[in-house]
Amino acid sequence: LPVTVREVVTMGRYADTGAFRRLTQIDRAAVENAMVRMDIQDIAASHLSDLSGGQRQRVFVAQGLAQEHDILVLDEPITGLDLLSAQAIDDVIHDEHTHGCTVIMTTHDLAEARVADHVLLLANRVVASGPPSDVLTMDHLTEAYGASLLHVDGERLFIDDPHHNLTPSRHTHGRTTPRS
Repeated sequence: LPVTVREVVTMGRYADTGAFRRLTQIDRAAVENAMVRMDIQDIAASHLSDLSGGQRQRVFVAQGLAQEHDILVLDEPITGLDLLSAQAIDDVIHDEHTHGCTVIMTTHDLAEARVADHVLLLANRVVASGPPSDVLTMDHLTEAYGASLLHVDGERLFIDDPHHNLTPSRHTHGRTTPRS
């Protein structure tokens, strides 16, 4: 579907305007403000398919911002992004919170989770819920990720990928190809 950045951000207004109504001045201002906040106004005429992953993610966050919301829900908004895009999105997340918006986001980034007001740690069920200092404990993380996935070195925590297996003396890489 050949849609431009501006068209994608404008879709954030459809809940109020519908897909076929004309945008009001307020709608156009909300779209422009969202694009400025995400620093994507210079690519407004670009097709979504021509963007990098970081640019595309900023467009989708701008679409959420254009809704003028009380709650912003984001799924892994900074995972795998370049530093510039990750910082832009992180700044908006914290700015939204400062202005009274509730931000709900999923993340595997423990550093990001540590600055949240409330954390819900999941592992096919709720492991723990509450302030980060109460939830992101070694016991809860071990329960969520499994003892074989945690490596503790002083106060640093490393979480291996699922292709690692723990042996009594050290961890080893597991098979990444199917067995015959």
